[in-house]
Amino acid sequence: FASSSGSSTVHRSRPPTSLPCEAMAPKKGTKRQAEAASPVAKKPKVDPAIAGVNEAIEQAADLPESCRKMLLASVTSALGAPSDERHELQVAVVAMIGQVVEAVQAKLQEAVDAQGANVGGVEVRRTDLQAAMAAVEEVLTAAKDDFDTKKRTLAQAAEAALWAKGVLQEKQEAQRTGDAAMVQAKESKAALDKGIEVDLHAITEGTSESPTQNYEALLPLLKELALDQSLQSALPSVCAKKAADRGSFDSMVLEQLGQTLRDAAAAHTKVAEEALPASKDREAAVEAAQTDVDAANAAQLAAAQALSAADEARKAATAAAKVAKDALAAFEPEYLQATEVRDAQAKKLEDFKVKSVGNFEFLRDNAATATANTGGA
Repeated sequence: FASSSGSSTVHRSRPPTSLPCEAMAPKKGTKRQAEAASPVAKKPKVDPAIAGVNEAIEQAADLPESCRKMLLASVTSALGAPSDERHELQVAVVAMIGQVVEAVQAKLQEAVDAQGANVGGVEVRRTDLQAAMAAVEEVLTAAKDDFDTKKRTLAQAAEAALWAKGVLQEKQEAQRTGDAAMVQAKESKAALDKGIEVDLHAITEGTSESPTQNYEALLPLLKELALDQSLQSALPSVCAKKAADRGSFDSMVLEQLGQTLRDAAAAHTKVAEEALPASKDREAAVEAAQTDVDAANAAQLAAAQALSAADEARKAATAAAKVAKDALAAFEPEYLQATEVRDAQAKKLEDFKVKSVGNFEFLRDNAATATANTGGA
């Protein structure tokens, strides 16, 4: 019935005399009579708020089918009535619907929590993979830096070795040119000593079977000596004579020849002796330069070996970094899928809260007095 109070009209529903599922069940024979009496009516449009509550009831997987049908049939009559005008049965139905909505929300929340926990575990594994990749990348960076350092060290060692070789060549050239006079003096003295001890001795002692050959062997030495012209003229005939055939003049010629050769040898000895200190300095300089070359070569070899080891370490670190990077890349789809499932589940819960929980709470708490006051305002 309808009653007028002020400017608002409040509609009160008559309490049903049976359960909603029984009240909504069609009586026998009425369906055929209704079909015969009137044409098929269009399906009425459902209130979006009621539809949201219906969806919650439909999602209640643990709800017996008979109870689901009963609640679906009772939603409009129970929640459509203002909260302050509902009769006992409608209040009971609203409470049942509330329990269903809470149960569905709890299930959805459990699903969100489960997916959140799953994502947490996935994120832990992802963090471990990221940490592993960061660690190997740090090792790789250090290996690359070490390789670059070793490469520069090798270049410097090679440059030092080349410079040391250049210094050695300079010292050797200085020794060669500086010792040339001394070497020549020693060679000349050795030749003179041999000429005196062998050829001149054979001539003067008369032991030579071919004095002329001995004389000819002395000629290269005589060319370097400033012999008196008369001595040079007399030598061939004197040297050719046998010892028994020589006179005092011949002996004097041979004696003068011997003295000249000995004086020349002494002069070369003096040159060599005077050049010896400087020669020793040059020799020491060459030895020092050779020591530097040996050390530089050893340093270059060590640098090359160190670079090779650094290169192997760099290659190993590069391979390890690739493995770690590939492992993280391979894990990304699992991480993305887990987060997508979690986010989808969270959205489903939020949608449920807005569409089902929100509409249910609005309909549950909607009072006729509040509606009337709002309308009067």
